[in-house]
Amino acid sequence: MKNAMNLIKNLNINNQDYVILACSYGPDSMVLLDLLKKNNLNIIVAHVNHKLRKESDKEEFLLKKYCESNNLIFELNTIKKYPAGNLEMNARVIRYKFFANLIKKYNAKYLFTAHHGDDLMETILMRLTRGSTFKGYAGFNVISQKDNYTLVRPLIFNTKEDIINYATLNNISYALDYTNEEDNYLRNRFRHYILPELKKENPKVHLKFLEFNQNINKYEEYFNKETILIYNKIYLDNILNLTEFNLLDEIFKKRILQKILSEIYDKDIIDINNNHIELIIKLINSKKKNSYVILPQKLKVYKNYNKLKFIFKDEKLISYNYIFNDNLKLSSGYLYYNIKNIEEKSNFVIRLNSKEIKQPLYIRNRKNGDKIKVKNLNGSKKISSIFIDNKLSMQDRSSQPILEDSNGEILWIPGIKKSIFDKQKDETYDIILKYEKKESINEE
Repeated sequence: MKNAMNLIKNLNINNQDYVILACSYGPDSMVLLDLLKKNNLNIIVAHVNHKLRKESDKEEFLLKKYCESNNLIFELNTIKKYPAGNLEMNARVIRYKFFANLIKKYNAKYLFTAHHGDDLMETILMRLTRGSTFKGYAGFNVISQKDNYTLVRPLIFNTKEDIINYATLNNISYALDYTNEEDNYLRNRFRHYILPELKKENPKVHLKFLEFNQNINKYEEYFNKETILIYNKIYLDNILNLTEFNLLDEIFKKRILQKILSEIYDKDIIDINNNHIELIIKLINSKKKNSYVILPQKLKVYKNYNKLKFIFKDEKLISYNYIFNDNLKLSSGYLYYNIKNIEEKSNFVIRLNSKEIKQPLYIRNRKNGDKIKVKNLNGSKKISSIFIDNKLSMQDRSSQPILEDSNGEILWIPGIKKSIFDKQKDETYDIILKYEKKESINEE
């Protein structure tokens, strides 16, 4: 466990800060809990009771008892009902939402999970078998930087056998999940039949997979940097310059299209697959000067001579940017400028101090990479993530107004979120703005 211990130690975490540990009471997470304790960290033990096995309640009880005996904070999330669809994926979404809430609650900067070397091998083998993107073949990273925290997997240097041996030597209690012994899942079949054969060839084969993982990530980092440079030069205002695009190597052509679609679809990118990329490339290579294809959610990819435009089929407005010094009527509703004597405190009203911002103000729709310094949140948040949290449709995301000052500081997402520049009624302010959505206005 030397590498795992060194990794944790080298993070230089302040022992006054909280860290979140995803803990199942299995051997992996209990060993990781022991390592974190030995580093004298302030640990929040986050347990999810999936209610999928009869042993789940007993494991919850034993872990809670362990935490009480060791003066550890125990946080529980019990899943009583799963949404329809992929059980494994839905469970993962619920788990990480729970972890994200704890990170916010405790202002934690680190989330630890007990993924180990065998998990990495299984993940890479599964993706090689099923097919994936270049980056996807890498599996997962030792350290992953998220929006407002760092995800760390210290046990990636160790095998399951290493973990069980450590638990035995250190008298660490844990429970085994019998479903891991079943062959119903592809991951389990790799675990039971393929990994043992690989380990016969090389007992340290998991470190070779880790090296493979790290090399792919290095190449991916390089490709990403180059892709962003090219993207910023040839894709502006939803229009791709095909003259420049056609000069690129094939690998960058696909990456540019993937980046464009990722920016447009955000987390809905799961609706897009390689067939859609090939469809766009076929459109680009077509001799037709004016043609188009329709992608999921009615995204129209329109070729016009040496330009490729991305527009939602039902959209009438693609982009706008207005000076906001008087009342404005938009396709989504009305914005009222500097109104008087209003008691409302909702996200549909914002109060500003003109000394803290630079005028004139502008109303526009979103741009790639937009972030807002959210009120009552320590740091910035991507506007694309806020749109997803608020379940805005793709069309609504494009028309949603955003208030920006002349310094490019985003002050307000009307009706949705306010920035740190918003003032309370008992604070100093001299500008009051209000937004009314179209559906809330009675128009004849």
